[in-house]
Amino acid sequence: MYWTIQSRLPLFHFFYILPSTRHHVINSNIVLKVRLEYFGLLAVLTILVIPAYADQIVEPTNKGTINIGFSSDPPNPKPGDQTQLKVSFINKQNTIQQHIDYKISVTQGGNQIFGIPLTHTAEGSVSIPFQFQNNGTYQVSVEVDGILFQPIAPETASFTVDVVPEFPLGTVAVLAVAVISIIVISSRSRLKFLKVT
Repeated sequence: MYWTIQSRLPLFHFFYILPSTRHHVINSNIVLKVRLEYFGLLAVLTILVIPAYADQIVEPTNKGTINIGFSSDPPNPKPGDQTQLKVSFINKQNTIQQHIDYKISVTQGGNQIFGIPLTHTAEGSVSIPFQFQNNGTYQVSVEVDGILFQPIAPETASFTVDVVPEFPLGTVAVLAVAVISIIVISSRSRLKFLKVT
């Protein structure tokens, strides 16, 4: 007889059983706390793990005959690390212009600290190894003196490179704010959890 009564219950009979509201509130607070902790952890990891990629900056020369693309690898150089200064010469059709005569100089505070004399590139793009010795702002000037074996009046384009130490003050400040926020959110959600129970 017992089995026949049980077999006549509807298939969704578990909907008729209501859980204790006290356990439901506790469980939702735990879920909220865990979600907030994961969100905080995700925010910190986003800041620390995602690498920075620098797109090439393209500037026309001062007379507009040709565009010059510039990037550095790594995008945020550090003092003492090897850096590649990448320069591309781009024509009006937005393709690499071959056979360029050029000069490059790197200055800091008006003082030239590195320079390449008049040089020819057949490919139209170059990668120059360089090591920044100190942190600060540097100017990289590219001068074009000839295109397709034809001399032209010198035209220049300048680019700025910021060299920063391993952990700049701004990064430390952002990291400190993120950690403090996680601690505050966790402690507040824990207090709400304790008040409910």
